[in-house]
Amino acid sequence: MALSSSMRVLLVYKPWRGGLGDYVRAALVDCLGTANVETIATRPQTLPETLARARDRKSWEAQLIDRINNATYDAAIFIQPLSCFAALTHAAKNIVWLVDDAKVSDGLLRSMGHIFISDPGYETEARLAIPPAQFAGVLPFAMLPATHTPAAKQPSKPSPMCFIANRDAKRSAWLSQILTSGHACHIYGNYFMHDALFFQHPLAFRPAVEISDMQGIYANHRISLNIHASVVRGGTNMRTYEAAGYGIPQLVEHRDDIERLFVPDEEIACFKTMDEWNAQTERLLKDDVYAARLATNARARVLAEHTYQHRIKTMLARV
Repeated sequence: MALSSSMRVLLVYKPWRGGLGDYVRAALVDCLGTANVETIATRPQTLPETLARARDRKSWEAQLIDRINNATYDAAIFIQPLSCFAALTHAAKNIVWLVDDAKVSDGLLRSMGHIFISDPGYETEARLAIPPAQFAGVLPFAMLPATHTPAAKQPSKPSPMCFIANRDAKRSAWLSQILTSGHACHIYGNYFMHDALFFQHPLAFRPAVEISDMQGIYANHRISLNIHASVVRGGTNMRTYEAAGYGIPQLVEHRDDIERLFVPDEEIACFKTMDEWNAQTERLLKDDVYAARLATNARARVLAEHTYQHRIKTMLARV
């Protein structure tokens, strides 16, 4: 779908450290131009704003609602909105993208014209909670071509495996087995100095990293490991698309419907058990041709189908 060059879009989002809102904004600017994109953050961005919300949260939220209601736009995209958005003026041009657990409230139904969810594992519940005219379908995560690109040069002897993630009970259960498997894995994130696993295997952990550092980390490792957080029921998370863009072979914990997004053993390697994890790790480390094919095919797949520009066009087609 070709987007009108005069279309004005409002993006309302939470400024995640993981970058989702920033990726969507960059894709909007790429598709429409800077002048046609306005953004409103759902969290304070300055110290005065932070103090104002701390003193009177209801007043701060009321001002946020007024700002959105008074904005001029042809379409608005809301990513993981606040509960106070029930007070928004309903508009058919309001689009919401519910990421992760896809909670649907009566207020959300009143204020939004179109509702997308990111995880196909929540689709059955979503269809029961959302009228057919408002349910826009499953819209998976994606990657940003300008950001998620391979590093120009890799070291001659990269480390075997890396995992960039936040703490999660399910992840910890997997890591407790992986760290005793005999295969080295560097784990970047908030496990560092904050979890029992760190003190049991201190040499395996690294501090959390910024988005700008991920390219270099992937360039220094042969395999990207991805274990999904507990909230993920189906499909896959942001990391699979990003790592595909960075051009690193991936070993991804299998989730239902992941085959709708990537082809196992052609674009990514998957595992469901520790035996499968061990077998896939051995193959990726020993078979350079297989590993390279996965990385090449996955990058081609995301560039062809899974960019945030693709997601923008799908959302705006609703209005």
